[in-house]
Amino acid sequence: MSNRKKLVVISLVAGALALGGCSTIAEPDKVGLYYLEGSSDGYKFDKCINPGQTGDAEWNNSVVYLPTSLRSWNITPSGGDSTKATIVSTKPEEGQPSGVQVSVWSTTNFYLNTFCDAQGGVVKDFWEKIGRRYNAEDATGWNNMLQNILVPALNKATQDVIRSYGSDALVGNIGGVRAEAQKAISAAFAIELKRLTGGDFFCGPTFNRASSDCPALEMIIVDVDFTDDGIQKARNEKQKAVELGAAKLATANAEAAALLAEATGKKNAAAELAKLYANPAWVRLQETILKTQALIEACKQAKECKLIVGADGNLIMA
Repeated sequence: MSNRKKLVVISLVAGALALGGCSTIAEPDKVGLYYLEGSSDGYKFDKCINPGQTGDAEWNNSVVYLPTSLRSWNITPSGGDSTKATIVSTKPEEGQPSGVQVSVWSTTNFYLNTFCDAQGGVVKDFWEKIGRRYNAEDATGWNNMLQNILVPALNKATQDVIRSYGSDALVGNIGGVRAEAQKAISAAFAIELKRLTGGDFFCGPTFNRASSDCPALEMIIVDVDFTDDGIQKARNEKQKAVELGAAKLATANAEAAALLAEATGKKNAAAELAKLYANPAWVRLQETILKTQALIEACKQAKECKLIVGADGNLIMA
């Protein structure tokens, strides 16, 4: 085959490739990291393809897609990303060497830091330091990454914070203590994640990918209960006894108050009578009453009897 024929063949192949090539389009909730590959380019980052935008055709190059949407990690008894609660020890009660263990159920809302500039920004650093290792561009790899990075950081932050709170307060959410605890856990969580990953790669719900600023993740305590069911049963029995005792005490206090009122009333009445008996006017009145009663009885017995009121108001029998 002549050189010209070879050239024609090569031209036809190149033309076919050109016609068959297509551009790259990022999904609405994903950012693409475009990498150049090949004998001349080697393997190096070229550009970001923003969500929903069109990029260059891949050819022998490659694009890694990472999520820009809000993500979550749910730990619930009924199911979710995990059905295994975070088990932690609470603050020891007075006189006890260790605290009661509780199970913390939670949900964590976060964004992957997908800020990208001409050099690739934070999202490029994430992919090359963490994401590639776990193949985090697909669902299985993403979940594996969270299991190995996010979950251990969450467990440590939860353990560090919860040991400052009493078990009964957490289980009963006394005084709204859970809101205070989850705020502290969120802050500690962000610090631990950065320590494990070496960067601000996971951000809170207010993250804006137009900036590299990374607000702390939001961890929400859904529920807390005693890890040992026997402790919950014992707490229930204790509360039942406390309430029964309180009811009996209230009844006893009411009865005692009634008796005291009665005794006080009698005492006061006796004191007032004593004062009355010592009053000369009272004495004279009683004498008059007795005399009048005697006259009436005598009048009843007499065949004839008249009761006359004297000038002094006293009765006179005639």
